[in-house]
Amino acid sequence: MKPSLIPRFNLDYNFKDFCYSIKSIFSNSGYDLDFLKSMFGKETFLFTNSGRSSLFVILRALNLPKGSKVGVPLYSCTVVFDAIIKAGYVPCFIDIDTDNYTMDPEDLEEKIEDLSAVVVIHTFGRPADMDKIKKIADDKAVVEDCAHSLLSEYKGRKTGTLGNASFFSLAKYISAGTGGMIILNDDEIMERSEKEIDRLNNSSILNEIKHCLKVYARSFSYRKPWFGLFALPVGSFIENKLDLMNKRGFNVERIKKSDLKLILKKIYSFKNKVEKQRKNSFFLIDELGGTSLKLPYESKNVYCNYYLFPIIFRNKEERNFTSDFLRNEGIDTAKLYSRTPSKAKQYYGYTGDCPNTEKLADTVLTVPNYYSLSDKELLKVANCIKRVEKLL
Repeated sequence: MKPSLIPRFNLDYNFKDFCYSIKSIFSNSGYDLDFLKSMFGKETFLFTNSGRSSLFVILRALNLPKGSKVGVPLYSCTVVFDAIIKAGYVPCFIDIDTDNYTMDPEDLEEKIEDLSAVVVIHTFGRPADMDKIKKIADDKAVVEDCAHSLLSEYKGRKTGTLGNASFFSLAKYISAGTGGMIILNDDEIMERSEKEIDRLNNSSILNEIKHCLKVYARSFSYRKPWFGLFALPVGSFIENKLDLMNKRGFNVERIKKSDLKLILKKIYSFKNKVEKQRKNSFFLIDELGGTSLKLPYESKNVYCNYYLFPIIFRNKEERNFTSDFLRNEGIDTAKLYSRTPSKAKQYYGYTGDCPNTEKLADTVLTVPNYYSLSDKELLKVANCIKRVEKLL
């Protein structure tokens, strides 16, 4: 147990946010979407209780024949596959581009004939090659998963405005509960999506209050000293005892009033936080530039929000050694989606045709880079990585 352990992720939901959310439950005022409209250049936004629910709504609105195949990167959280299945379709797994960690257009081209739609994931906040993907998809719907990519841009356009439809998971990065947001760029899909939303239930006041308490408790546990003393040990114990990735069901509801109110409040200052996180990321890139590690970089005509900072190692052993070393030094990390390929084989029909993804799942490690890190903590992250790299 390490009370000084730097958490792997940032959950920036504080007591003031909790109080604001509770107050919002009992407020009768409407929702001011003007800032969102100016940010994205869109007039209509739909909201659900989560990103996966938003994807479910969009997929249902596509009105594809039951059993249709939907292309999706294997390098993903399995809840994306669950949403596809819940909508009545079958996930078809696409490999990734190892330079960008997003959908590989070449692999998509080989599999596109069997697909009825494509879900593109802007992993780590890095925009996928949307021009190539849309050209390959042709008249088939392209849905953007922007759970990681709020405010990222591709050729001057924000992710979420590039495909036929898109969704955001607002629990990530912005830390505003568990809401999901939908943007639609196709009038036909918009009309059907609105009908899907109309069918969804609202949360009761009691459930809203319970939700706020749960969100605040989780965020509180992700702070020092509680993360190292309590949250990580308990979480690791539960993960070892239970197969959490086999919990495939989820409820589709409207967004909670408390979440939406907080989202609209926090979005005003979000751009500044992204800039701070980018600055932190560039600092790490500069500090680690002389190592043998594969670091993220920003392609031409792309603006990345650097939601996560991935480092690629030569093999699984080096990745795991680094993860253990950093944790012993007081820095927690994440082997993001490392279990997805094996779980996809076990539960989702994956047949082993995504070698790049399988390699990445064994060699990627994300390290803290978030905007709330102090300069001292950020320097510690960089120095510890340099130290361990010399031992590899």
